[in-house]
Amino acid sequence: MKITVSKTAGFCPGVKCAADKIDELICQRKNDDTIFTLGNLIHNASYVDSLAKRGVRSISIDDIEHILLSSPEKHITVVIRTHGITKECEAHLYELSKKFPALSIVDMTCPFVKKIHNIADSETGDDTYFVLYGSPTHPESVGIISHARGKKTIVSSFDEVKAINFEGKVPILCAQTTQNLLEFIKIKNFIKKLYTNAKIFDTICSVTENRQSEAIAIAKNSDAMIVIGGRDSSNTHKLYDLCKSACKSTVWIESVQELTDFPDNAKSIGITAGASTPGGIILEVFKAMENFSQMLEGSL
Repeated sequence: MKITVSKTAGFCPGVKCAADKIDELICQRKNDDTIFTLGNLIHNASYVDSLAKRGVRSISIDDIEHILLSSPEKHITVVIRTHGITKECEAHLYELSKKFPALSIVDMTCPFVKKIHNIADSETGDDTYFVLYGSPTHPESVGIISHARGKKTIVSSFDEVKAINFEGKVPILCAQTTQNLLEFIKIKNFIKKLYTNAKIFDTICSVTENRQSEAIAIAKNSDAMIVIGGRDSSNTHKLYDLCKSACKSTVWIESVQELTDFPDNAKSIGITAGASTPGGIILEVFKAMENFSQMLEGSL
């Protein structure tokens, strides 16, 4: 059995940077220091659980205020998740840091996400209509849309874009960093044709583009495909959909324990993973498939 692992599978640079920073903070932590993440640092349950075991738990902005009021002298560090937070939440957080000197803030928002925040801040106004192609309830999308002024909306498909009445305003188009590149190209071309004054920004990150392209290529040349990632991970969901369209025998798992229903007649297996999937989980899946292959060859 041939097993192909995507070279771009697993932690993207933004996630790796955040994970490395958390490790550094934990190593430097003093006995009375507490570290929190504002929302889950990344969308991976096993990783979030591993942080909790090391004393780092996820909290909300309301939790922070309560903690500070109950122990105003105790030093706490709050790490902003890679997906970013809303403009209002960020402003409130920094106001709290002025009020409580014991509060330290470490912003690990992905640089690609920060770039879209800046676009929404600088390019929108009363005469614009900001359109974000993304998942409406995803933390990244919610954070981005909070920076836009004037008319604004989040769309999840090409059909939703076609139904928009721009009311004579200038369309501003961006995409959540982990969205489907092919769908975004359709949306982009549609708006370009209808509105010559539209401002379009290619904000799907290059890592996502490369990951999706490689996953499709591997899926097309495999009898079966394994996509590894959290159930609430937007980019993993997109990977699964793309791989499924290229290879019918595609499964989506969070960990090796879920690898139970798999075609035993497959001669070639492809493996890819979302941007929030730790390398250790990918290695476990690879070794499991390697062992399965050896057992299969032995039985034959």
